[in-house]
Amino acid sequence: MPYPRSRDHPEAVIKVLLAVIEKTPEGGATMEELKEAYREVKDQEPSERTIRRIIRRINLLFDPLAYDEEEEDLPREPRAIEAREKDGRRVYVFTRDLAAPRLDPGLALLLALSLYPQQRHLLPDQFEVLMKLVFETVLQRLAEWRRLRREMDRYVYVSGYGPASPHRNARLVEGILQAIRLAKRVRFSYRRASDGQVTEREVEPYGLLCRHGVWYLAGRCLAAGERRVFRLDHMERLDLVENSTYAIPEGFSLRDAYAHAWGVWTEEEPGPPETVRLRVSPGLAHKFRVTRYHESQTVAELPGGGLEVRFEVSGAAEMIPWLLGWGASLEVLEPGWLREELAAVLEETLGLYRKAPGPAGSAPQGVGGA
Repeated sequence: MPYPRSRDHPEAVIKVLLAVIEKTPEGGATMEELKEAYREVKDQEPSERTIRRIIRRINLLFDPLAYDEEEEDLPREPRAIEAREKDGRRVYVFTRDLAAPRLDPGLALLLALSLYPQQRHLLPDQFEVLMKLVFETVLQRLAEWRRLRREMDRYVYVSGYGPASPHRNARLVEGILQAIRLAKRVRFSYRRASDGQVTEREVEPYGLLCRHGVWYLAGRCLAAGERRVFRLDHMERLDLVENSTYAIPEGFSLRDAYAHAWGVWTEEEPGPPETVRLRVSPGLAHKFRVTRYHESQTVAELPGGGLEVRFEVSGAAEMIPWLLGWGASLEVLEPGWLREELAAVLEETLGLYRKAPGPAGSAPQGVGGA
């Protein structure tokens, strides 16, 4: 059987599939739109041949006989992704049944996050459960999912920090998904990051975010009367409020609400985005040329091999721990307040090392994180 080569990362395959599904109601996805979907996860320019190979691979996942030359004379249903002509150009459409209720923003974002290997390891034993919750009415014929997962396990290894109790996080994610699907509020005990105090919260869940290896619930907090974000690993418990109902605001999008965010906030909204300019030394410049640290990142070459890097960021104060990690290889040019705060943190840190060490068991006073 003419199976296509499979060197494409599974997350790129799924991203192309999602792009086709999203664009099908509008008439189909163009080749350039599929290339853009590929670039979002691979950060490199694909050829048209690469995209066609991915489409072929997707069709084989739905139907292993999709390209069986011996069956060409027999009637067959359309391939999962078909190429068609629209307004004089080729577009790609998803032919399978999408008549199921449209996924709300929270489920759609969880779908995208769960499919990436770098997120999968955060919920190791619950991955298939979450996939079924989201995909059960869309990818009903994806019979070879387990083969794809084995391929991911064989060729993709992910390490680094993550939640201390991934199984507990998985249960919370499932509970929040259930609440969203049933349009019910959730009630939980929440340990505040600022002072460690436990408070009781009731929230209308809008969806789930995952930033820097940490899962968050985004939703309207009834006590605050506005949208807030809560770390799942700070929740003591989670219950559905049975005699409740709510609706996610019309037009709300997690991407629109948090695309400019550098991190995620637990108590306040970060305000409008602002420009952050950095000067990166020649020795560090290549890392910024090949790594995108934020969706808004742009780079400009400087004389001598350095870079000027720009971000459009909300809540830029959350960048301070990250900026500190680069040492003297990176300088904040603007905004002025961020430059001053970073200098103040550096002065405070330097002060710790200019005095004798404190007694064993004492903790330094300084900037902390959520």
